Amino acid sequence: MKTLIERSKTSKILFLISSLLIFTVLFSCGKAKDIYYCPMHPTYTSDRPGTCPICNMDLVKKEDHADHSSGSDHASHELNPNGSEFDSSPEANSNEDLSLSFEKQQSIGIKTDIAKVRNLTKQFRAYSNVAYDPELYTALTEYKESVRSSAALAEFGSGLNIRNLQLRLQQLGLSQEQIRVWTSGGRDPSELILGGKGGRAHIYSQIYESDLSFAKPGLSVIFKTDAYPDQEFKGKIKSVDTILDKNTRTLRLRSEVSDPSHLLKPQMFGEVLVQIQVPHVLSIPSSAILDTGTRKIVYTQIGPDKFRAIEIETGRIIDPWTEIKSGLKTEERVVTESTFLLDSEAKIRFGSKTHSH
Repeated sequence: MKTLIERSKTSKILFLISSLLIFTVLFSCGKAKDIYYCPMHPTYTSDRPGTCPICNMDLVKKEDHADHSSGSDHASHELNPNGSEFDSSPEANSNEDLSLSFEKQQSIGIKTDIAKVRNLTKQFRAYSNVAYDPELYTALTEYKESVRSSAALAEFGSGLNIRNLQLRLQQLGLSQEQIRVWTSGGRDPSELILGGKGGRAHIYSQIYESDLSFAKPGLSVIFKTDAYPDQEFKGKIKSVDTILDKNTRTLRLRSEVSDPSHLLKPQMFGEVLVQIQVPHVLSIPSSAILDTGTRKIVYTQIGPDKFRAIEIETGRIIDPWTEIKSGLKTEERVVTESTFLLDSEAKIRFGSKTHSH
């Protein structure tokens, strides 16, 4: 009898333990687990805090993207850091707006700036040398001789020869006006092989095709050489060659600088500095732009804790600024630092949809 009672008690205990275990399992399954991810490697996730095994960066808890609306029918207005109002009305919000707490923004180092019209200065330096150009000298002297004898040799078709020589000079970088100056006695072609005369020197520079839109005849230049480190030789761009070097992706820039003491000698090396004023340009810091290969994206801050991906069209790059042709308006605030981390967070929450604007 006693054995039966003990067995009954044991069965009851086992039943209670089994029920407790089943309840615990069911409760654990019903509770959503926290997910932690690496901001730099968002494909790595974990169910507990820790560090990324790839970059050793602290894992960040993935937050549910819930729409915490106030239930009010009227728009609320919040001030952004520059004193103007964020538009947080329902019409201004999107299902793909990214919410980040202030603490999280600080932890990943988000910084912002505004799109505004700026007066910018484009500056570039070009490897240069004092001209020594026997090829151009020969072409000029041949053209001068052909023009001089054209009247006497008209019946032999010298007119065609002159046109061919003109084409050759244009291929070597001279404009029609420069051809006229060099061959009418205004300039002596021997300067190209013996050095400048009349207090002038010719400078050849190599500029990259990315700077071609800025380099125009008439712009001021400053030539400096290690031979005379304390002196600046100022002048102007005279012409830009028409044929691009396919190997170096450069064009030759021809300038003329003042050299009253005839210090500059043929093939002397130096550097040309060109500065161009570019006024009234709608621009943002270049660091704000994410180039996906097919489009360019910026993240705008539309509220203290809300960000939105916007596709833009860019123009000229005037470091550290980039011209904005479309997609942004003045005074809109864009993320300029930790943009990649913000984009990674958006991809985790929304997938590739964040770049579909």
